[in-house]
Amino acid sequence: MEFAPLIHSRTLHCDFNPNFAVRADDIDVNWAMKKILLAMSDVDILNGVRRVVASNDRICIAGIACNLRFFAENYLNDSNAEKYFHDERGREVKIFLGYSFKGGNRNEIPDVSYSMLWNMFKENLAPVWESTTAETVRVSYKNCPTKNFSGGMNFMNIGGVNFAESNESNDEKIFAQCLAEKKNLCTNADQNKIISSGEFEIISTSQSLINRAKSESEKKNSPTPPQPQLQATTPTSQRPRRVTPQEKSNNLPAVLAVAAIILIILVVVFFVM
Repeated sequence: MEFAPLIHSRTLHCDFNPNFAVRADDIDVNWAMKKILLAMSDVDILNGVRRVVASNDRICIAGIACNLRFFAENYLNDSNAEKYFHDERGREVKIFLGYSFKGGNRNEIPDVSYSMLWNMFKENLAPVWESTTAETVRVSYKNCPTKNFSGGMNFMNIGGVNFAESNESNDEKIFAQCLAEKKNLCTNADQNKIISSGEFEIISTSQSLINRAKSESEKKNSPTPPQPQLQATTPTSQRPRRVTPQEKSNNLPAVLAVAAIILIILVVVFFVM
């Protein structure tokens, strides 16, 4: 199995590079960005990290989306990490810190620790942290340490998406399972736009959002009886009867006779007066 760093982050002087800050050449940028940008939504105020796995049947990506300060303070032991917490404008740095990988045997998954992710950052992004141009650092694949995966979690399928309740223990297990099965995953998805995006087939989230997804799915799929169409009607006895052309032709002599009588009466009245 081979892997290569994949990082999306702003640096001290430069904003996010739409082509990634660090990546291998064979990454489908548009495909990967759809997953990663969703996972990074508001992670600067997220309580925790989001773990991401995605596969396009040719290559897989995996990693964490988080606030860099949270990651360093909760998963690392590096006092030098603090210099990367903010950009020059004082904004908290949010980051996707991960890797692309390919190859490997069945049930063999990457064995990449948090310290290894941090080393990827220090080796590839830290050297250009103070650069004033946002150029993509291109990297090559290297042999990846692996471990075997067995087992798996049960999910609740709602509208074609598999759900599980999010917590640290569950999220780590689901992450490993999705690495093995090469499934599209986002953990700790606390926003409905992530859940309803269609980009992830496995989601871990709060029980309240699981209940919401279930309720919305049931409402969407419940049969709705057709509503009767109410139309204003006029009783038959009150409707004006349509006169046919034949009837108009048959009534013409009578109409002329009546007109002639009226005309004679008017002439007589005129002379009498």
